[in-house]
Amino acid sequence: MAAPLSVFVRALQMPRESFATLFELRAATDPFGLPRTVRTTRLAEATIDWRGAQWLVALPLSASALSRIERTAPALARLNAPWLAEYRILRDELLWEDDMGRPRRHDLLLHRLPSGTDFAEALLRERPGRLHAALDALEAEFVRAGFVHNNLKAQNLRWTGAQFLPLRYHDATLGTSRDRDAEAFRALHRLVDEATAATTEVHDIAAAYDASPLTGHLWVSRTFEGLVCVEDQTGYGYVDTQNRPVIATQFRWAGDFREGRAEVETDEGMGLIDREGRYVIEPRYEIVDYDAARSLVRVRRRGKWATFDYLGRRLTPFE
Repeated sequence: MAAPLSVFVRALQMPRESFATLFELRAATDPFGLPRTVRTTRLAEATIDWRGAQWLVALPLSASALSRIERTAPALARLNAPWLAEYRILRDELLWEDDMGRPRRHDLLLHRLPSGTDFAEALLRERPGRLHAALDALEAEFVRAGFVHNNLKAQNLRWTGAQFLPLRYHDATLGTSRDRDAEAFRALHRLVDEATAATTEVHDIAAAYDASPLTGHLWVSRTFEGLVCVEDQTGYGYVDTQNRPVIATQFRWAGDFREGRAEVETDEGMGLIDREGRYVIEPRYEIVDYDAARSLVRVRRRGKWATFDYLGRRLTPFE
């Protein structure tokens, strides 16, 4: 059972009562003194000071989000590249109680935040040629290591004064085609060129976590395939770009659409839906993890895994 965002925010306010090892943390706060958190469909994140360094601590909001990170974190640790910041899972780190008063524990993700500034600040302070060279150098490191970030954007880069370091490896893979990040690097080069041409103001939209301008919801994702995941009082669902309901807000959690499919979670379990809201895979599993690049779905039931195809047909036994 995933901890809700409100539990995470409360824990950041009372760390000694809420964390197993991070009990000495100090969370970055907004002007009202509340912990500053950022949320996507899969993760809630906060910046903290802990043991003399800055870190990003993240709460996976669904079982599938944690499943992906469980595959990513060990692989990155074995890579041991100096341009990768420390990234690990803290097992049973968050301590909380559910609505029935039962004690619960939840895994968190801890990601070291390198010293430096963000991409927008680098655009203002550094010569364009230096930034272009740093992007080229980072792309070369990716190729040498067989590393693909899969979500490389301005907000997911840190400028150290001499080089760019990538952040947020939640979707990263190793040994896959380098072309997966090629367009992202081209887009970053364009940002540098645009900043050079514009002598007035550089406005960096936080592309990794930006929200649609739709209003009237508790939370709004970005537009994917013409649909926007939103959260209302009745749960998660989807609207179109004109804010018209398409799939009712009925889920405990829902992911963004990719290749016509989206992971969702109900009280009974996780499933997979199509753009009409019909279940391709019924919501009765512990984890449903859709790989849009291969059109395959990894499904866990009672601790055992099976593979399903794009149409929801099981291809392998649970084992």
